[in-house]
Amino acid sequence: MEILKVVLLGIEQGVTELLPISSSAHLILTSQLLDFKMDTYLLSVLHLGTTVALIIYFWNLLFKNIFKKEKLSFLVKIVISSIPAGIVGFLFESFIEDKLRGNLIIAISLIVWGIGMILLEKKKEIAEQDIQTVTWKQSLYMGIGQILALIPGGSRSGITTTVGMLTGLNKYTAIQYSFLLGLPLLFLAPMYEIIKEYPQRSLNLLDILGIIVAGIVTYVALLLLKRFSKKKWLTVFGIYRILLGCIVILLLIL
Repeated sequence: MEILKVVLLGIEQGVTELLPISSSAHLILTSQLLDFKMDTYLLSVLHLGTTVALIIYFWNLLFKNIFKKEKLSFLVKIVISSIPAGIVGFLFESFIEDKLRGNLIIAISLIVWGIGMILLEKKKEIAEQDIQTVTWKQSLYMGIGQILALIPGGSRSGITTTVGMLTGLNKYTAIQYSFLLGLPLLFLAPMYEIIKEYPQRSLNLLDILGIIVAGIVTYVALLLLKRFSKKKWLTVFGIYRILLGCIVILLLIL
């Protein structure tokens, strides 16, 4: 039974990490339904699978001609832009886990960012840009935006995409860059949790299964997303977020 629960959570992680609907919120809510303990350690382990899939998918973009000045500048930009959220996540890890993972906060966050995404998509769309032309200013703003995504329900990809669009990026360019911008945190956070919890807790077969499932599903989802129309991307998922947030609040009231 535990194996099935981990497989389901791995599938959910692989799908929701790429969509602007908050993977952490979904994993926390689903684990409650499954009566399965979901903590920072397991969240991080599942995110590791997503990280591996993203690196494989973007391998050429990340590492082809890696020693050229332009490519090194591009990679340094991504790493440095991830530092603010990394520092805040490290300093306030206990507070986030103890105080910000309540269902009410998740529901409010889902609704607020859902409304924001719907309103933002009403802006006139601009032409798609080469992802490597994202400026330092745009990258840093998106990186700072990741701090808000530490609150479950916010969605890292949703918030960074929103911030990217506000700085003048095309929606699809912002979405793609948000995937890359998350790589440093998606890799370092699991590594930190695994090292911190050792030897009291170490990777077991269930953890490895979760990583593999999340990785495979993430990679397949990336392939499918290329064919998915981005015309009303934020509106569709904004409506979904609002509905889910309202359902969570109703369940808390009843």
